[in-house]
Amino acid sequence: MIPSDPMQYRMVFCDIDGTLINSEHHISQRTKQEIQELYHGGIPFILVSARMPSGIYPLQLELGIKAPIVCYSGALILNERGSPIKTIGIDREKAIRIDTFLKKEWSSICCSAYSCNDWLTDNIRNKWIMKEQRITTSVPIEGRISDFSEKTQIHKLLCMGEAEMISELSIGLKEMFSGLSIYRSKDTYLEIMNGTVSKSDAVKYLCKDYNIPIEATVSFGDNYNDVDMLMATGTSFAMGNAPEEVKRLAMHVTLDNDREGVALGLQQLNFMKNRI
Repeated sequence: MIPSDPMQYRMVFCDIDGTLINSEHHISQRTKQEIQELYHGGIPFILVSARMPSGIYPLQLELGIKAPIVCYSGALILNERGSPIKTIGIDREKAIRIDTFLKKEWSSICCSAYSCNDWLTDNIRNKWIMKEQRITTSVPIEGRISDFSEKTQIHKLLCMGEAEMISELSIGLKEMFSGLSIYRSKDTYLEIMNGTVSKSDAVKYLCKDYNIPIEATVSFGDNYNDVDMLMATGTSFAMGNAPEEVKRLAMHVTLDNDREGVALGLQQLNFMKNRI
């Protein structure tokens, strides 16, 4: 059992893949009920993900809640009406240089680019792209990064490939390019964003927007890209399926995403429900 916390919490930040959704990419009914109870009690439940907006909104609709969403791990934050309130991207020319480097030195790696709600890839039939499309329900567009207009901010580059190569690529990119945030969201995925982007900065931004102390917030996550968020909030839960290092850095460890770990964690906390 996770010990009860006397603090009254006022906002929840939750990762999606490996956290909110199970290994079949579904949200359990019990988890939905817990989140809806918070929502009707006036507690914002914020979805925080490396996904693009179209990969987040269907889950928010399924939950029956309204709240800002954090896309691309904080590179893009949209308010309840779907309007951007914060956006940080990679310069288009730099994104082209990265893509050129990947095609020359890492031709077996699949790389695609995201800007706002556009997902661009030079081969929509690539096995990695098709797999990601099935998971997120987002639809890619075939094209090259140079097809984006000159003023476009690239919110994310996503590299997908075999785990060993992704690990080596992470090292290679960090040696070759500066000013980037580069991390593995899972063994076969490498996320590349502007170096100032982080989930914890998104948490701080929304805390200020809602006028809620960060000490009164909760976060849930399952992987290394969640660590800064888990360490920033008032309390935090690493999922049972998280790597051991992530578990050590979170305040609590809950059950895994196939055993409704988010629902269990929410049940253990005291929330300041004051609006119906």
